[in-house]
Amino acid sequence: MNPKPDDLKMLTSKYKTMNIEELKASIDNLGENNDCSNQFQSIDIAKNELEHKYKERQEQIELLTQSLSSSSRVGRWITSISGVFKQFRESKN
Repeated sequence: MNPKPDDLKMLTSKYKTMNIEELKASIDNLGENNDCSNQFQSIDIAKNELEHKYKERQEQIELLTQSLSSSSRVGRWITSISGVFKQFRESKN
């Protein structure tokens, strides 16, 4: 028996609200329980959502890494420029 499209939408919405750990637990639970008629389809939907969340997490990590290296570069430039000004003031005195 195939699930109704509304049931699949509800299931997809449910999985989208879960975090990674909850999705993993749900996938494990579905794999252990063979009583669900649409078990394989549910597992596929949960795995797709889990993969999507992993991709989002990786993108966030990359953005944070870029942001940190950029801010660190700016900090070094400011320190260098202020050092030059300090040396210039000391040489005038």
